[in-house]
Amino acid sequence: MDGNAKHDLEHTAEKTVVVSTKSTKFFTRLFGKLLVRANRYYQKHFSSSMKALRNDGPTKELYVTPPLTKAEVKQIITACRENNVLMGIKKMNPDGEQGRNQSLHQQEKLAKNEIKYQKWDERRKIFKKVPILHEICKSQTEKYKKLSLQDERINPDERYVLIFNKSKLSFLNEQLAKIPPNRVKQAAKNELEDINKDGIIDEKDYGDMKARGMNLKVEDLSRIGEDFGSCAVKDYVNNYCTQRITKEQYCEIREQLFDLRSHGACVYNDKEVIIAINSDDLEEYKSFAPLDRPIKEYGKNGARDIETESNTNDIIELELNDFNDYKLFKEKYHTKDFVAQHNPNGKIIVLVKETDAKNLVDNNKKKSKTEDLAKEADEFVEKNNPIVDNILDKEEEPEIAR
Repeated sequence: MDGNAKHDLEHTAEKTVVVSTKSTKFFTRLFGKLLVRANRYYQKHFSSSMKALRNDGPTKELYVTPPLTKAEVKQIITACRENNVLMGIKKMNPDGEQGRNQSLHQQEKLAKNEIKYQKWDERRKIFKKVPILHEICKSQTEKYKKLSLQDERINPDERYVLIFNKSKLSFLNEQLAKIPPNRVKQAAKNELEDINKDGIIDEKDYGDMKARGMNLKVEDLSRIGEDFGSCAVKDYVNNYCTQRITKEQYCEIREQLFDLRSHGACVYNDKEVIIAINSDDLEEYKSFAPLDRPIKEYGKNGARDIETESNTNDIIELELNDFNDYKLFKEKYHTKDFVAQHNPNGKIIVLVKETDAKNLVDNNKKKSKTEDLAKEADEFVEKNNPIVDNILDKEEEPEIAR
């Protein structure tokens, strides 16, 4: 092989290596971007909302907004869509949203008409010089604007909190900064609602808004009566549970509480916080709740009949040894008032009205087609029939837990 041929071959080989290296880098970057987008799509559409939000930044730390109206939430959802920012929604109601742990995509549907309105309005502006398309876009814009306004008129007193990853805190604060000026304008026209539902409309309803981190310190819990949950403790009135825990314990479990459909958390005194949850979430709550303190559960209508003095002689005590026995009890008594105390030793002490117990037994006898079922119902009440003065702590629960 002559010298020129050898030189050409070496040059070709070097060029091939360079092209190959560049191609590898290009496809590596392309694959990396596709992988990131695919993961983000999965997190948004298929993963639980809280898991997706924790994975949306270099840290898993989350931030929560103050209470927002439906109209305000819709505006922020639309801004998040435009800027490709993930966010979660919690309805400030003891029952939470229908379907727990909805994906972020499902949660966004709250603003579906607002999002469509914004899209058609942009198209209307783009096709301003094309009469036919402009009119079509204008018609659709008006249609979805009307639907969006109708959405806001349905349950206008609903409140929400939004949850973001700490990495999006700057974006979140920008969105929150837009809200107070609008509320001030509404207040000037006497159109502002009682945002925090404290019975009056004042600066607390339209003052500066700041997101609050989930990772709180004990010193952040200084004001007695202040709420920190996704729902106010006082809003829990039917089928709910409460637990008084230390401020230190609350700080440890605060973030996990947001995995529940809802929860209330209110500063009870200088050392304690009172927690409220939906009864349906009790088993999950017990998986991370402090185990050194009792949990009280109030069945059906908040068990007000059980704690009425006139019913003192109509109360019986049931002592259940484990949670499975308690589940069977609740199947029988889910339509009745009761108070249950879940103790640290695993025993569950329940107070029910004796008349309710007898009525259930009588109903079981009527419905039973065999002697054995009727006998089983009689034995259940006879075994758990001691009348008690009051087995629960006489200390009154705070008014905020009623």
